Amino acid sequence: MTDNDTTEPESGRNDEPQQGLPRRNRGVRFSDLEWEEVRHAAQARGVTPAEFVRERILELVRNPTAGDAVSNSADLTPLIERIFRSTHILATLKRDELVREGRDGELEKLIKSTRKLQESLLDRTEG
Repeated sequence: MTDNDTTEPESGRNDEPQQGLPRRNRGVRFSDLEWEEVRHAAQARGVTPAEFVRERILELVRNPTAGDAVSNSADLTPLIERIFRSTHILATLKRDELVREGRDGELEKLIKSTRKLQESLLDRTEG
């Protein structure tokens, strides 16, 4: 666990300047399950749970739109997982059908065009 001296602005691992102001405890209640989620997220980032909560809250306060992307992606996760599973099943069935019918060449063309489309979509999002 990181030791933070509340009177020294340079102590701890926080990159944000404290401007010499001491920190005080603020109470936020979490259920045991919620705190486990926080603890695991903090551990994955190599910080203490308190640092993780403080950094995330300050990030949301300083950039309110940052939270919108997080909540939207979390809301969409189950839908994306279902779509992926369904697509995988359908693609596998169709592939097997094309191979059985001796249409391997069509399958290879389809795979190439799909990869090309994926590359063009990635280029647009990166540019």
